[in-house]
Amino acid sequence: MFPGPLVEANAGDRIVVKVTNKLASGTAIHWHGMYQNGTNWMDGTTGITQCPIPPGQSFTYNFTVSNQWGTFWWHAHASSQYVDGIVGPLVVHSPEEPQLGQYDEDIIMMISDYYHTDSKTLVSWYLSPESEGSEPVPDNGLINGRNPFDCSKDSSAHFPTGNRCDPGAPHAHFSFQKGLRYRIRIINSGAFAAFHFSIDNHRLTVIEVDGVDVQPVEVERIPIHVAQRYSALVDANQTVGNYWVRADMNTNCFNDPNPALDPSVRAIIHYDGAPLTTTVHGADKEEGMAGYVNKTSWEPLRGDATLFQAHQGVSTFDNSQLMVTFNRSMTVELVIINYDEGDHPFHLHGHTFYVLAIGSGGYMFDLSPPLQTKNPLRRDTVTIPAFGHAVIRFVTDNPGIWAFHCHIHWHMEAGLLVQFLSQPDAIQAFNIPEELKAMCK
Repeated sequence: MFPGPLVEANAGDRIVVKVTNKLASGTAIHWHGMYQNGTNWMDGTTGITQCPIPPGQSFTYNFTVSNQWGTFWWHAHASSQYVDGIVGPLVVHSPEEPQLGQYDEDIIMMISDYYHTDSKTLVSWYLSPESEGSEPVPDNGLINGRNPFDCSKDSSAHFPTGNRCDPGAPHAHFSFQKGLRYRIRIINSGAFAAFHFSIDNHRLTVIEVDGVDVQPVEVERIPIHVAQRYSALVDANQTVGNYWVRADMNTNCFNDPNPALDPSVRAIIHYDGAPLTTTVHGADKEEGMAGYVNKTSWEPLRGDATLFQAHQGVSTFDNSQLMVTFNRSMTVELVIINYDEGDHPFHLHGHTFYVLAIGSGGYMFDLSPPLQTKNPLRRDTVTIPAFGHAVIRFVTDNPGIWAFHCHIHWHMEAGLLVQFLSQPDAIQAFNIPEELKAMCK
């Protein structure tokens, strides 16, 4: 299936998923946004919390969802596999949700960029001098795995695929019944592109951001970067008919043109009783580009994981593993400064954090505007603007090793990742399954 199947649970439930790897290479599944409190080894991050599941073998992820609910997703966290389609939605419900009972139906819309060339080829090109640091530009965009494509503009000549171009993919359809209210869960499961999401003739009332309930805000469109999620309430209060769902790709960060790309990605809202028709209302050139956090470009360990090393009492890690250690539970204020010409959506595993500031230029403690410390936004993925900064705070009360990385996949492959090691003494007491360690062999 593409996207993959929905994993749905209630807060307090145990999620048990057996993953059988039929690929020719190792894999792992990350449960994006899950705290994994007490089960750090189930985070599914290759080289950090586990070794890959070998070809032909299976592993069962087994963890309890405690004290969190909202919109999440799952995806492969081994090499660049999720770019090729190993993704799916994850939704957690709770009787404590403030908007519970205020909508009639739940709809998931996964939006993403899409490449006609396999990700392994694209990563190899991106990390070579030939790319001159320019990220691969997508060929198309999708909503729930669908969107038409004009084969006369196929760009595969640059990256020959040998695949037959099929222009027949229809737009995704979503059914509305007049008079009902819908919760639309929007997930950017792409590799590179940010989008602006909207529905023609309908207002969007945002009620959730990255698994955190927010005071309702009514908007016309929502900016959403890679790995971010929003829930919006939409009233089916328009004339019975068909309406465009729009996910307009932000192409400002694309360094090279792709003549095949139509950045306007669309789906259709179909009101019951309307005709079934598509008539709708209105870096360095010599070395390639590597990504650096504090002068370190991350590379995943092979045949080992930093969590297993910390479990054995190791406190000094390989130079490719930028590790920041917090020996006890404390509040951390993190300043991220972006020296790049493009935006970077940074995701923190195992936590939600407070967003205290986002601005242009570097952050100056004495000269920048005061931090927003009164009821600040909480989320797990924050966009650091081009040549700008962000200031976040989080609490190191979740023992384990947690990745903090840019979720533009090409950048993570280039090493744009740092690890936070929280409470090493507690990690040494973890009861890590031997089955998980055996996969390293």
